[in-house]
Amino acid sequence: MARPSAGPQYSRTAIAGRTVRADLLVIAGTLLWCAVSHAAEPAEPGPAGGAAEDTALAVRAQRGQVGALTLHWVETGPADGLPVLLLHGARFHSGTWQELGTLARLAKAGIHAVALDLPGYGQSPAPPPGASLDLAEFIAAQKLDRPVVLSPSMSGHFSLPLVTGHPDQVSAFVAVAPVELPAYQSKLRQLTLPTLILWGENDQVVSLEQGKALHEWVKGSQLVVLQGARHPCYLDRPDQFHAALFKFLRTVASKRAK
Repeated sequence: MARPSAGPQYSRTAIAGRTVRADLLVIAGTLLWCAVSHAAEPAEPGPAGGAAEDTALAVRAQRGQVGALTLHWVETGPADGLPVLLLHGARFHSGTWQELGTLARLAKAGIHAVALDLPGYGQSPAPPPGASLDLAEFIAAQKLDRPVVLSPSMSGHFSLPLVTGHPDQVSAFVAVAPVELPAYQSKLRQLTLPTLILWGENDQVVSLEQGKALHEWVKGSQLVVLQGARHPCYLDRPDQFHAALFKFLRTVASKRAK
C-alpha cells in the first residue's frame, strides 16, 4: 500500500536557493536602513591634531626690521622644532627653497625652517647706504635658539662672519659652496661646529678644490660631492642633496637632545 504523502516535497537545492534569497533581502534592507539613518548625521570632525598639523606645515610670510634693514622671510614647521636658517645665492631667494620642496620636507620632519631673503633680494628691499646685515642680530631678534645655518654661494658673505665670530649662536653649519672661504681660512681652522660641506662636482663658480680645502680646515667636517652637479648643486641633484642634509640634521638634533 502506498504511504500517504507527508506534504509537499522540496529538493535541497530549492530550499538552499530560497534561503540565500531571503538572506540577501535581509542584508539589503539592513544596508538601506543604515544609509538612510546615517545620512542625516553630521560627519564626525577630524582630530584636533589635524588642524594643528596643517597650521605647522603652512608657509608663513614675515616682514620685520633688523637695525636699519627691512627684511622679508618665510617660515614653516613647528615653533619648537630644530631651527634651520636657510640663506640663498645671488640668483635666488627664499622662494627657491619652497619651489624645491625643501621647506615642505623640513616642516614634515618637525623642523622649524626659516628662509630669509637677503638684503636686496626677493622681497627684502636693498639696504640703505652704509647698512649691512648682521645675521647674529637677525637670529637674536627672531629668538632662534642656535639654528643650523645653511649657506649657499653668495650668502657666505653673511654666514662666515656669523659661524666664525659667533659660533655659540649656531648649532651647525651647512656650507653649500659658499664664497669668501679663503678670507676666513685661519678662523675656519679653529671652528668646532658640526659642519656639512655640500659641493657640485662640476662647480665652475667656486671650485671643488675650495670645498676640499674647507673639509681639511674644519676638523670633523663631512664633505659630500654631488656627482655631475654644477654650482647650485641642490637644483641638479635635489634627492641626493636632501638625503645628505637630513642625515646631517638627524645627527645635529640627536646631539642637541642630550
